[in-house]
Amino acid sequence: MKFLPMLPFLLGTSALAGQVHVSEKGHAYNPHWSPDGQWIAFELNRFGDAVDLYVVKVSSGNAAVPVKVVIPGTTSSFSGRGSVVAHPVWHPEGTVIFEGSNAGGTQRLYYWAPGGQSAAELLTSAQIGGDLTWPSLSADGTTLAFVSDSAGSGDLFLWSQNTNTISDTFTSPDAEAAPRFAADGKTLAFSRKNRGTEDLFLYQGGEVKPLKGGNGDQTRPMWVDDQVVYFTNERGEGHWDIAVTDSAGAQRTILAREVRLPMRAGPAITPDGRSVVYTMSDPEQGDRLMVTTLDGTKTVEVPTGLVACGEPDLVGAGGKVYAAFTALPNATDDPNSASDFRQLHILDVTGKLP
Repeated sequence: MKFLPMLPFLLGTSALAGQVHVSEKGHAYNPHWSPDGQWIAFELNRFGDAVDLYVVKVSSGNAAVPVKVVIPGTTSSFSGRGSVVAHPVWHPEGTVIFEGSNAGGTQRLYYWAPGGQSAAELLTSAQIGGDLTWPSLSADGTTLAFVSDSAGSGDLFLWSQNTNTISDTFTSPDAEAAPRFAADGKTLAFSRKNRGTEDLFLYQGGEVKPLKGGNGDQTRPMWVDDQVVYFTNERGEGHWDIAVTDSAGAQRTILAREVRLPMRAGPAITPDGRSVVYTMSDPEQGDRLMVTTLDGTKTVEVPTGLVACGEPDLVGAGGKVYAAFTALPNATDDPNSASDFRQLHILDVTGKLP
């Protein structure tokens, strides 16, 4: 293992991030851009077992009015027994796939196309039962990986869009989570609870092999070519770092220490695949986005003018690069702001990346 010292560069004064306005009160989390950069899906968490999914149209970095996605059987998640609708992923053709449940019921997978009405269930209980979570798509959108507890504590399954069939990748006594496809659409990196901690594994050619383990948890892998970027807290509970390893798990570099762990998302990768974007757990550094190249040689800081930034996701659209992230308002700059809720923001970071 190695940790490369990096000199951070501060890029200019505070940037102007545009806020996505939601009429309902709640904390915004887990934004995900559509591949074409025209939509953002994000969660609005009211706590008390109520999480909504919103989708917002974006044009040249400007957001329209967000639309709440409603799953069958519910009209509002802001009730004593609300729904939980979360973890959106985008199909290349523009449909968003996510997990949801009504009033504490079974968690299932749904899909919704922007402009449509209520969402529809993607897989029926006749196809597969139990709670379905952690949806993840291959790059071409033809294969969906997900976790089901129908056969135990939680195993990985694959659904083929072309044949509408489900295959069980493997069964194990331990719970799997956070599957992510490599570019070949066949290899999966995922995490597994392993003797009390969470470790990374690969599924390839019908076989499962360890990728990275060790002290603490290694979780939420993201592929960049033949490398895997992930979070690790091997230095102790609450101390999260970002690491990158080759697909053999032989060469590893710690890219950043003491980062803010997103609620559900994996590490955010820049559209060119060269860098990882993250925020810091230190409140004094919470007003900026951090960007580090995957070779560990350069880090830049992008000021936002906000507080407690987190949950970044990036996309390239129209020759520009945009970051979606959540943050609290800066009361020093805006003393009239009474909001205690995390809001979603969009920032043009074109020319600000290493």
